[in-house]
This record gives sequence, structure tokens and C-alpha cells, in this order.
Amino acid sequence: MQKIVFTLLLLVFSVSGVAEVKTINGKKEAAIPPSTLNIIYPKTMPSLIEENYYPLLVLKTALKKSGYKYTLTPAAEVLGQNRVLKEIEKGTIDVTWTMTDKEREERLLPIRVPLFKGLFGWRMMFINEQNLAHLSQLKTLDDLKHIYFLQGQDWPDTKILRDNGLVVSTSLDLEFLFVMLDRGRGDLFPRSILEIKDEYAVFKNQMPLAVLPQLMLKYKSPIYFFFNKNDPEIAKAVNKGLKIMRETGEFDELFYQYNGEIIKNAHLHDKIVIELRNYDLPRLTPVNDKSLWLSFDKVP
Repeated sequence: MQKIVFTLLLLVFSVSGVAEVKTINGKKEAAIPPSTLNIIYPKTMPSLIEENYYPLLVLKTALKKSGYKYTLTPAAEVLGQNRVLKEIEKGTIDVTWTMTDKEREERLLPIRVPLFKGLFGWRMMFINEQNLAHLSQLKTLDDLKHIYFLQGQDWPDTKILRDNGLVVSTSLDLEFLFVMLDRGRGDLFPRSILEIKDEYAVFKNQMPLAVLPQLMLKYKSPIYFFFNKNDPEIAKAVNKGLKIMRETGEFDELFYQYNGEIIKNAHLHDKIVIELRNYDLPRLTPVNDKSLWLSFDKVP
């Protein structure tokens, strides 16, 4: 489980100096010497090698570029997704990275830069290998409406699938979702193309696991950094750093450095792509800014 790459963090270096700080909505504030930001981020795995974890690399790099001094410390224990969001609201954790939806943007302060360029909505699907012959016949959305899906109970993806007419069974525990797949309590378990290879390596020896070869799902589901609404100073620093990274090309460089091979090796052009609509996508999602998203026609 410790090798599973779930979602995202960012690279930070310590830099001091005078900086002009901007609010998230672009309004300028007076130039002041940046104070030290003491930042706690959620611990997503019992053992995390920070130097190799893409979201944390992005975070650290953005903080470096911002001109703020900072400390960056993991939370004391691994927490579930919903618990992390509650701790952000309480102010005991300062930043997280997670998929957006309307409720989360009402509760928390997002920076609307999709850290994975939308790739967490590009979904290949785990199956029980014993069902391969049957499931290999699936080709359309109507075909999928007669199939049972598996997803996490508190994942925004679950609502997206159901809103598109699909039947979904859930669990709060990731590992138990694989148990459910093994026991025939679900047929398809969609996972991001960025997750599926590592998870296959972990669970392939525990069950007859396979990946559906001919089909993938695709929907808009950006993963953002989120912060406490009542304490926006950290968000200002990260927002400033991300803007600089995007202007210099460093954001794209880091993205492809850590995700490029995964994208290339997924052989996405060999798949039938079924597009789903995300009805819970917030109104302010920057869907028209093509620089923020990976276009399917740009995939090697």
C-alpha cells in the first residue's frame, strides 16, 4: 500500500525577501516582508518519500518561488479524505490537494490550477480477470449501465458516475474495494491512469486482477490545492508561486517529468473513450483555459 501513488503535493525551498503579495482574486496588497509560514500538510501514507512525491514537489517549488519563508510539516497521522477536509476547516491542517466539487469550494479556499492537468478524470478500469471475456464486449455508455461499478464512498467520482446513470457500490476503504472486486461485488473499478499501474503492482498477487483493455472513462475533475478560507496567507503564497511556475514553464516541466512516462505507456489512443459529464463541476472551473489541461490530441 505504501507504494501506491494517490494524489498530489508540491516542492518547496526556503527563500526570504520582500514580496508583493496578491490575493486569490488578483487584488494587490501592500509590499511587506514575508513572515514565516508554518504549514502542516496531510500525511497520505504511513511512509512518504517527499522528494519523489509530485504534489509535494509542486507545493515546495511554488513556495520557493513565492519569496516567503516557511516550514513544511506532515500531520501526525494518516487521515481519510473527509477528515482532512474537516481539519482544514478547523485550521489544524493548512493545505490539502483533492478533487474539486461545489461543496468543497463552498467550504474551503481553492487555487484553481489543476495540478494534474485533469488526468484524474482519465480513468482506466480494474476488473476481475475471470470476467475478461464478458467485459471485453463493453463499448458504449448504455453497455455500462448494466454493469456494477466500485468507488470510494466519499469520492466525488462516485457522484459523477451515478449522475451519468451508472450503478455504484462503495466502501470507505480502498483496499476493501479490491476485496469487493475479487468477491464479485462489483465488475469495474475505475482508477486514474496515474494510479492504476502502481495499484496493479500492489494487488495483482492478492487476486486475479486485470485492466479492461478496450475502454476508458473521461470527465472533468481537476485536483486543486485547498486552504482554510479564514486564513488565506498560505494560499496567497502558493498562488503567487504557481503563477510564476506557469509563466516560466517550470510547472509543465515538472508535470511531464513525473507523469510523462505514465501517460505515454497507458496507450490511450488504443481505447474507446466514453466521456461523462461532471454535473458537480463548480461554475468557476477554468474549463476554457487550454493551458491548464492536457488535451487528448497532445497525448503521445
